[in-house]
Amino acid sequence: MSAYTESPRYRRCQAIFDRTYPNFRDAGQRYADRIAATITEETHLLDVGCGRTSLAVDVMQQAKRRTGIDLSFDDLRHNTSMHAVAMADAARLPFPDAHFDLLVSQWVVEHFVEPKAAFGEMARVLRPDGRLVLLTTNANNYIPLVSRLVPDGLQRFMIEKLLRRPAHESFPTTYRANTRRAIQGIASQTGFEVESLEFIGNPFYMAFNVLAFRVAMLYERLTDWRPLNGLKLYIVATLRRV
Repeated sequence: MSAYTESPRYRRCQAIFDRTYPNFRDAGQRYADRIAATITEETHLLDVGCGRTSLAVDVMQQAKRRTGIDLSFDDLRHNTSMHAVAMADAARLPFPDAHFDLLVSQWVVEHFVEPKAAFGEMARVLRPDGRLVLLTTNANNYIPLVSRLVPDGLQRFMIEKLLRRPAHESFPTTYRANTRRAIQGIASQTGFEVESLEFIGNPFYMAFNVLAFRVAMLYERLTDWRPLNGLKLYIVATLRRV
């Protein structure tokens, strides 16, 4: 826990959220659920953008073989959950065709400069009928919409100072494959089909102020309505290699 999440203001926001959404499973938990639905003791898994750890690290331990790639040498050096790691770009994967049973990726798709190339490479190294499970940000939500108006330097300052998140989590974003339509379109062009896609909210970016948090909660209630559900912050998707 950080000092930010342990503050009285944040705890008050958490209590407001818990009263409205008891037993809520957040995006990280649902990401882990999707991985758990397909992983086995024989799975050869690739974590694309593995970073230092994963929200689904406990579930991923079930895999027979775990390989991770990332563009940050420092993050790879700190990752202890993979059997093997490599410094590599998702658009240029250093692995043979049909080498993995399951690919997973969290907080990476929003950074893809060449999403079609990256998805094409992920399809190439995944065996037929294998799965790709993604956790990413929805470009249609107000948080990324506003962030695109803010220079990268100021974004990093806000992430590190206001949200108390470390610098290594603040890479530039492109949001080129971060809507339902974009994911479906790229999937159909690269050898995937969308098996499941769900949107999950998170008002806690506004937890720096209780009034702002209450406004964010109103947004969450409105986007619980099915026609507006695609405006929530996170996307968890499972794609099948056809």
